[in-house]
Formats: sequence, C-alpha cells, structure tokens
Amino acid sequence: MTRFKRWCTAGSGAAALVMAMALIAPPSLAQPAADTLLSKGKPATASSTESSAYAAADAVDGKTTTRWASKEGADPQWLSVDLGSTAQISKVVLNWEAAYAKSYEIQVSADNTTWNTVYSTKNGKGGTETATTTGASGRYVRLYGTARGTSYGYSLWEFQVTGHLTTGTTPAAPTNLRTTAVTDTAVSLAWDAATAGSSGAVTKYDVFQHGSQIATVDGKTLSYQATGLTPNTQYYFTIFAEDGSGGISPPSAELPVKTAASNDTQPPTAPADPHTTAVTANTVSLAWSASTDNVGVVGYDVYNGTAKAGTFPDTSGTIDGLAPATAYTFTVRAKDAAGNASDPSKAVAVTTTGGNGGGGTNPGEVTQITTDSDIPWGLAFLPDGSALVSERDTFQLVRITPAGKKTVVGKVPGVDTTGGEGGLLGLAVSKDFATDHWLYVFHTSSSDNRIVRFQYVNDKISGEQVLLTGIARNRYHNGGRLAFGPDGKLYATTGDAQNGDNAQNLNSLNGKILRLNPDGSVPADNPQSGKYFWSYGHRNVQGLAWDSKGRLWESELGDSKQDEVNLIVKGGNYGWPACEGTTGSCGQPGFIAPKRTFSPTAKHSPSGLAIVGDVLFMSELTGQEVQRMPISGDSLPTAKTYFTGEYGRLRTIVAAPDGSLWLTTTNGDKSGTPGKLDNKILRIALTGG
Repeated sequence: MTRFKRWCTAGSGAAALVMAMALIAPPSLAQPAADTLLSKGKPATASSTESSAYAAADAVDGKTTTRWASKEGADPQWLSVDLGSTAQISKVVLNWEAAYAKSYEIQVSADNTTWNTVYSTKNGKGGTETATTTGASGRYVRLYGTARGTSYGYSLWEFQVTGHLTTGTTPAAPTNLRTTAVTDTAVSLAWDAATAGSSGAVTKYDVFQHGSQIATVDGKTLSYQATGLTPNTQYYFTIFAEDGSGGISPPSAELPVKTAASNDTQPPTAPADPHTTAVTANTVSLAWSASTDNVGVVGYDVYNGTAKAGTFPDTSGTIDGLAPATAYTFTVRAKDAAGNASDPSKAVAVTTTGGNGGGGTNPGEVTQITTDSDIPWGLAFLPDGSALVSERDTFQLVRITPAGKKTVVGKVPGVDTTGGEGGLLGLAVSKDFATDHWLYVFHTSSSDNRIVRFQYVNDKISGEQVLLTGIARNRYHNGGRLAFGPDGKLYATTGDAQNGDNAQNLNSLNGKILRLNPDGSVPADNPQSGKYFWSYGHRNVQGLAWDSKGRLWESELGDSKQDEVNLIVKGGNYGWPACEGTTGSCGQPGFIAPKRTFSPTAKHSPSGLAIVGDVLFMSELTGQEVQRMPISGDSLPTAKTYFTGEYGRLRTIVAAPDGSLWLTTTNGDKSGTPGKLDNKILRIALTGG
C-alpha cells in the first residue's frame, strides 16, 4: 500500500532494530571511552519487512531517505543490530516514519538469544525519540515494538545506537617483515615484535604463505625459515600476532620473495618412445619412457605444437578437451626441480575419432569464449544466455555472450581490495530477474565484506541496496560465493577472516554458509531465529551447487592438510578449526565429516563447484585441474581429473544454460597487475561418451 512519508530532520535515527548486547557490569576504575555511533552499516535483522524495498539494513545505513518497514497490522515486531563486539550503550535514537510505535522496548543481548530490557515506554509519539540506556552493555541491540501507533506497521528511517566498545583491543600488526637469507629452496624471515593490545601480551606469531598458515612460533621468537621451496619462484609471506585470549592482529605488510636460481643447470634427458595408448573424440592418452637427471625429474609437460597441453608427474597422461576428428602433434619434455627442461621428445601425430553426442556429463571439447585482463571471479547467467562476470581487482562487471562479445557494464561502487583475496567477488542473478531485474553482488569494502544488490537494466547498474554488512574482511579467507538455491533463498559463503574462532562463533557472520531472503532479511526457517547462518565450522568455502534432490554441496579450502567437499545440512557444524578434513580433533560430538578430501592442500586448493546430471565438477587453483565426481547416494566414491596444467590456475566453474560448463582461469591472482593479466573464459562441452 502507499502512504505519505513524514518529513523529519534526519536525526539519523538508530535503525529500529535490537542490537543484542551482553549485560555486563561496567568497569569501575577505567576512564570512560568517548561515545560514538556504533550501529551504522552493521548487520541488521528484523521480524518482518513490508517488502524488499524496506529492508532491515536500510535503518542502519546512515541515510534518511531509506527506511525499514515491518509488515502491516501485526504486533509485536522487532528490529535488531549486531554491533560486532560487546559495547556499553548510552542511548538509542529512533527516527520514525509515519508508522511509529506507541509502546516499545529497547533490549540488549550478549548472544542474540537472551534479551534484557533497558528502556521501555507506552507513550511513544513518533518523530525522533531518544531512549537513554546508561549502564546497558551487550553486543546486540533491538527495538521491540509491542503496540503500533497507527493501523500500519512499524517503520524507521534510522536506528542509531550510541556508546563505546568495551572489548579489549588486539595486538598491532607485526612490522618490518624482511628476509635475512634466501637460497634456491629456503627463505629466512624476521620481523619486529608486535605491540600488545589491551587484551594481553603477544603469545605467538602465525606465518602465512600465499594465504595458508605454514607455521606458528612463540611470542618471543621473531624469525622463521621456510624450506622445501622451488628455485627461481615468487612467494608471498605474511605474519599475524596472537594474544593469550585469542585476539589476532591485522596482517603484517605482505613480503614478496623470489627464491634464488638453482646451481643445477643440467637439464634432464629427453623422454623416449612417446606413443598413444588410447584415442577418443575428445582425448588422447600418451605414454613415454622415463627421463634421467643428475638430481631428479619432477614431472613432464606435454605440448600440442608450441602450446602446453598438460602437466603430469609420471610417464603417462591424458590430454582432454580436444576437438573431434582433428589432427594433433604432441611432444613431451621432462623437467627438474631447478626448472631445467629437456629437449622435446620425438613427435607423436594422432587424429581424434568422430564426435560424441551432447547432453552427457563427460568433459568434451574445450573452446575459448574470450579473454580477460583481470581476475574473472564471479559468473552468473542472464535469461538471454549471456553471462555477467565480476573482475576482482578492477571492480568491473562485464557481460559476455556465448559468441564472446564483451560489454563493460561499469564499476561497482564502494569496492576495496585487501591486497590478497578480497575485492569484487561473487554474483547471483535473481530467480525472478525477468520481472525484478535484481543483480546480487558480494564484495569487500574498506571496512568489511558485504552483500548488496543492484537494478540491472540495459547493461547498467543502479539503485544499490545494501542487504548485509559486517562480514569481517582480511587479506585472505574472505569467501565470497553467491548462489540462489532451489528454495528461492540466497546463499553466501564467508571465510573465517583468518581467525578460526569465528567459524564456531554463532554471533559471527564469518566461517559460515549464510542464507538470506532476497530482500536481505533472515528467513524464518533458518537454524536459529534471527541469525543468517545455515551451516558453520567452515574455513573458506569457495563453491556452492545443488543436486537433483535439492541438496547443497560445497567445496572448501583447507589449511595445510586437507581440502574438502561437504554435503551441507541445515545447522550443520563442519568442525573448523578443531578439525581440518579428517585430521585434528574430528571426533567431537556434532562434527560432520566431509564427503571427500584432497591432500595435500598445496597440490589442490578447490575453488568453484558445479553440478550437471548429479555429477560434481570442481575447479582447482594450485592443482590447475577440474575434478569430476559422480554423486552416489550421499557419497563421492570416485574422482577423475581433467585438463591438468593445461590452462593454469582455475577459478570458477558454472553450469551454462546450453548444458555445457563455463570455466574461468585465474593466473596472476597472486602477483599480477590488475587489468594487465592474461586469463581466459572457456566453454567445456559435455558429452554422453
């Protein structure tokens, strides 16, 4: 229904939302901290919304032109905001639209479950009202309306919570990260001690390489040597400080280090006797005799002409993605740990057989749709069969047709990089796009990760709505995948923000798979009332896909031991950080085991996930391959690899409307220059052969 809007002087009223905050006694000796506005841009939920145009987040966005509105004609109704950590609340300002509360309470909570009323009135007048809440303390705060002042619902332009955070501060970032020695296989690191926060002394330092933790040293040790590295190779190191209460510092400045070239300059001998062992319409299997080397052979590269067609650890391999009835010429080169390559083997000429029919689940011919000079991260199809692609580091959206025509839609506003894995990430197109034109975006901002949506019309985005904020960001572990499920809900993956404790903390949005209504509100049938999480105990989920039974599967980056593929159940706990794959303390009650693991993580690193015909397809970053895993009941008994080493690092894989798969490469995502990379968007035909 339509009604007039009350003109008011934008007191930036605190979004009619209870920010559950824990009741604790205020410190009696400490000097009081200065009070500030705490609620702006924080995660907000509500008991209901009148429509998608009046989301809970609109009451804490700092704008007096947007508002939250509950459904009409029903009491009670509430609006809640999560401040992110415990705070002492001095006042709550409510900036009402015409539909105000005659009777309401301001409540606080520590856990978003148990609420304490710190202010109440039965004489609400509307307009701008201030509730003084001196002495109240907690993390969550909410407005709880019990009687409407009009025949409509409840509606707030702004819900402002003012006070100061009382949680202790974490250590400062370690500084002056540097090398003290570099060889061809080892890097010695050193750094200056981190300044302790108010939560206590630094007790340990965590060493990360390319976003994965490789070591922990005690708080008095300011050095570490990384060994087992590859000669003449670029690495990236970061250090975090931790205190005794589990507080984690921001990351140190990232240190790029290139290992020295090896003294070994002798290449292996050329592989002998290359020959075919099997030929199909889309594959050629080859074998050859082993090469020798003065130190040792570490693998073999197969070339189609001058282009690398695959990388294999042993003396055989299958080249995938070939065109039917086509002539190819292959050679093989051996390589050693120093990067020396042998002369090519003798050439093998072979012609693939006639074509297979489409409509199956076996990877067939691979064709290039187009190239991308950045990191093509998110990919979602529009009703006309074209796809929207997000570029992680340029923050641009690009529309791509199946024929490869590219149209730059524009730059998404408010996106920020983390110097690692953050930026413009996942995309999802509304289930009702033909009528509502909503495009959903997961991106990093200067303060957090968030989910927003835009109107997408005529290759332009407009009318941004912020649906969910307050997802912690870090250099790595930002998650970012978006997808609509068969239930019409929006699912989002969040990383643990390099703090494993977030994954088990149900008051944190991190280390979770989240489930939202399309308007950004919390679905009534989520595992816990008022909370966004669908499952928890995750480290860094990268892929989401549903099978024919409507079951949700995910792919997840492990730390240093095992990557995972999980079958997700409502409210499920998948064990991180105590359990990684099937290693660690995985026997704890309630932990759900993965359906398949991949180890070591340094040779896999899963990213995207797609399902066609109840077969899972998972792209790998470090593994540089696609895993094909048929679903059998609730298990994944087999896995077969495709395209190993042929295209480099593989990011996103999505089932296309025509029955094929689209696959994006992500080369240069660790060290490249945004907008100057050489990535590809590929089409994989699926055959019945």
